[in-house]
Amino acid sequence: MPAAVERATVRLELQSRPESLTLVRAMLAGLAKPLELEPELLSDVKTAVSEACNNVVLHAYPDRPGPLLVTLALTDECVEVVVRDRGCGIEQSAPSEGWMSVGLALIRTLARRAEYLDVPGGGTEARMLFARRSAHELDAEACRAHEPRSPEVSLSGDAVVTLAPVSLLAAPLGRVARAAAAWARFSVDRFSDLHLVTDAIAAHAQTATGAAEVSFAIAAADRRLEVTIGPLISGSGARLQVDHAAGAAWSPLSLLADEVIAEPIEGAEMLRVVLLDPGGPSVSAQQLLG
Repeated sequence: MPAAVERATVRLELQSRPESLTLVRAMLAGLAKPLELEPELLSDVKTAVSEACNNVVLHAYPDRPGPLLVTLALTDECVEVVVRDRGCGIEQSAPSEGWMSVGLALIRTLARRAEYLDVPGGGTEARMLFARRSAHELDAEACRAHEPRSPEVSLSGDAVVTLAPVSLLAAPLGRVARAAAAWARFSVDRFSDLHLVTDAIAAHAQTATGAAEVSFAIAAADRRLEVTIGPLISGSGARLQVDHAAGAAWSPLSLLADEVIAEPIEGAEMLRVVLLDPGGPSVSAQQLLG
């Protein structure tokens, strides 16, 4: 594994809706190449994490969706994934359903170690540890010690992701944005624009952040997608705004984005990019998976 990604942390915040599972799996798929995750390991992680997240969607919040948090910490030996909710907790779950034992049994067949725990203050935590192929002896604390922190900036959306190092950004950003665009019923043509737009955002962010980590939020509505990313160096978005206003022929953002806005925050700024879709046939599930 390249030295730049020997250690990585990712934090994904969502709401416990069924469609959120698509965003979780998109994020994991986006991490596979930059983190050099073996195909078998990636399959195990995606299956186990999907099961844990599905348990949250079905059982954690009886009345309405609630917070769902997925964190990932990776070293050259192991991957630790934690799925947390703030719902009714283990003790309040109906034992007759048997969902806890069935879900945990499946996860335990895939992970080196797995456990469900009550969270102080309410909720449940599913903690899963996976061994990498190169691992000889697992040091579980090495993964846990690098668990992701909360974002440095306040963001909201259908998915909020914080990751380190920043070099990981492009693939997860693209995957999560495209999954959200499918919700927003983007047309096939507009959907394909996202590859260029998210690559341009990631390239800008990697040169414009002075921090070890970066956060982004994706918000989807009917025929509308909004990407917010930061914190970035103050003033770094000025050139992008000038290019967008002038319609610079070489800039994917000026050609394809409907809005490019640099919003100042304390000592830094956030970049917000909006894409609208006037219509046309929506992207299909097959095209999304492809």
